[in-house]
This record gives sequence, structure tokens and C-alpha cells, in this order.
Amino acid sequence: MKLALDIGNTRIKWGLREGKTWQQQGHLLTKNSHDSLHSLIHTYTPQAVHVANVSHHELTQCLTNITQQLSIPLQVLTGESPLPPLINLYHQPKQLGVDRWLSLFAARQLISGSVLVVNSGTATTIDALNSDNQFLGGVIIPGITMMEQILNLGTANINACQGQHVAWPRNSADALTRGAIEATIGAIKERYNLFKEVLDTPSVTLIISGGNRSLLSSHLTLPHQVVDNLTLEGLGFHIDMDVGT
Repeated sequence: MKLALDIGNTRIKWGLREGKTWQQQGHLLTKNSHDSLHSLIHTYTPQAVHVANVSHHELTQCLTNITQQLSIPLQVLTGESPLPPLINLYHQPKQLGVDRWLSLFAARQLISGSVLVVNSGTATTIDALNSDNQFLGGVIIPGITMMEQILNLGTANINACQGQHVAWPRNSADALTRGAIEATIGAIKERYNLFKEVLDTPSVTLIISGGNRSLLSSHLTLPHQVVDNLTLEGLGFHIDMDVGT
């Protein structure tokens, strides 16, 4: 049994993988997670640990120390990690977030053809993978909560708390929340239409994942699929193919 760790800026999603299936899954808060990670690994003593970390590097060092103490192989994936059949066209792959890279990898295992992958959490990423397995690139925008926080910090007179998702906001909190949702939906639609225009094809599969997946799905009129924990799924598929650990 192998342990997959998807370390995000807010949460750590983990899963125990064996026989190409998840035996168990859970999550931890990323902040102050050293003891929780130590306990998790000591409890299950996996055959290997596979990590995707977009948070602080110190967590990778923490995992290195724990796994070395227990003589457990550790594999840390990055945006440069080979994930066949994907072809990375990013100018500097080492700068590519591994969460985006693994999400594209998972999408390819699930769906053939051209895919637009949206991961919406602390940040929202929108990435394009064509039918030739080429990662064409993508965009990063603030996540819905971050957009609200940025406007609160950058304006003198709003000072609004979390709002409601109403169609016609009549207070500042609701206006911020609805605005953040519509800005995100607008970005997704723009990338979707551009992707179809570039490919000159009507067939693009849109996948929504991340912590805001259900919220976005409820407001998105484009045909789409919702996949929970797409980055963790990518780690799982990588474990299935990585027979060396």
C-alpha cells in the first residue's frame, strides 16, 4: 500500500493506494501539519510515499526526514516530472505547478480527446490539453475567496464579510461574492471558447475540480464533468504506473 499526498495551500488531501484503487482517503489542514503528517505515516507505514506539494518547501523536507527515519521511499513530483503520454509545452516546466500537471495527467486517464481542466481552490487554474496530448498552456486567477479578500483589502469602504450567492446583490458582501463567481465563470467560458476556436472543433470536454467545484458547477451553463480531487487522482494513476516503488 502506497501513500499519496496532495499538499495544497490550504489543505492536504491524502489517499492510500493499492491494486489501482483507493483503500482510504482523508484530508488535513496544511498549516501546522508536521505532527499530523508524522502521525499519518507512522500509523500506516506505507511501502512508499508519493508527493505533490505546491505549498511551502519545508513540508517536503519534513516528509524527507520522516520517510528516511522509517526507510520508506519518497517520490516528490514536480512540473518537470515525466507523465506519459503528456507533452509539456510550458516554457519553463520547473515553474509549472505540479497540481496542474497531475490534474492534466488524471484528465487524460479519464477522457480522450481535447480537455479543458479547471481546478478552483485558493487559486483557479484553467489548462488546455489537446487530443495530441500536448499541454498548450493555461491561466491562473485568484480563487473565489481570494478575490473577495483582495477587494476587501484594496478598498477603503467595502469591509464586507462572506456574502450569499444571490442573482441581484443588494449589499456589498453579496456583491463581492457574486462578482467573484461571475468573474471565474467568465474566465472559464472565455478559455473554453478560445480553445474550441484554436482547435476548430466543437468537441472539448470541460472538467471542474477543486474545493469550489460544486459552487462553479451550479452556476456554469457549459456542459462539463465534475471530478473530486483531480490532483490526488493524478497521483493515484502515477502510482499505478510506477512499478519501481
